[in-house]
Amino acid sequence: MAKRRRTLTSTGHQLEEFAEDLGKMLGHARTKAEGWLGQRQAIVKNLTQLRDEATSLLRQLGHDAGNVVSRVRRGRPAGSKNLKDAGDAAPVRKRRKMSAKARAAISAAQKARWAKRKAAKP
Repeated sequence: MAKRRRTLTSTGHQLEEFAEDLGKMLGHARTKAEGWLGQRQAIVKNLTQLRDEATSLLRQLGHDAGNVVSRVRRGRPAGSKNLKDAGDAAPVRKRRKMSAKARAAISAAQKARWAKRKAAKP
């Protein structure tokens, strides 16, 4: 029975050491994470100041920096010819039709690519 008590005591001691080591590692990790968050906030602050300064300088030169962002847009340009009326904002989508011959040619080409790829596999 004496051996059993020593084993439990040594196991308990090992668990305490492990818990202490784990606590130290978690403390170091937390300190590092807080440091990184502080650096990130400082970087964001500096970049915001640079952006504001650049915008201010562009305005002094007579260039509206806010308008540049609004001009860049994707898709069909405003005022394109696919509107119902000049006052209507909803575009009319024209259906594009492909001939049966064109569909067959595309299908045959794709099947040839698949066959070539399948033949190339070992």
